[in-house]
Amino acid sequence: MNQEVFDDLWDGEKSIGFFVHSGKCFWVIDEKRNFILDADISLRASLANGTITTAQYERSCQKFREGILKITAENFQNYLHGSSAQLLLPSDLQGFIGGEPDVFKRIENYYLTGHGLDSELFKRANVIRSRLPLFYVNFDRKIFMHMDDGRFHEEYVHPGWIGECGDFSFLIPARERYWVEAGNDFWKVRFL
Repeated sequence: MNQEVFDDLWDGEKSIGFFVHSGKCFWVIDEKRNFILDADISLRASLANGTITTAQYERSCQKFREGILKITAENFQNYLHGSSAQLLLPSDLQGFIGGEPDVFKRIENYYLTGHGLDSELFKRANVIRSRLPLFYVNFDRKIFMHMDDGRFHEEYVHPGWIGECGDFSFLIPARERYWVEAGNDFWKVRFL
């Protein structure tokens, strides 16, 4: 990991997604828009309502995720090997959250008493929040969830899939929760 990746996460340029494929877990950093499963739904709607031309539609189909308009279980490995997706290894995730015990104690105190949330603590909490996953994709169970408030990524799922905006932390195995450091569960910064 380098500072450029953390800056992209902080700026919202990129996000983290958790994928399950054939019983294996994958952590991926990519541009937010690349986490939607079926980009063709959006492109066809833009074509139908006249927002884009046929030529623009065809160019977009070729450019978007290097031509992978629909991420499926069958082409997931192709997506992972594309130029935009960055696969994170378990070693990359150690210390990734950058959580500080003092920040955690202060956040817990705020939740308990309603006091102590100042701009400095809020900023530190948001830095941590930017390093938490926003997307959950389980090809085995056909579940797509996200926590990208105000966006409707769930509208771009494949038929027969569950698509929701909501907290998916309960679906991630304990061994994969890199945001738990020294017993401190930094997931709670999402709710400040």
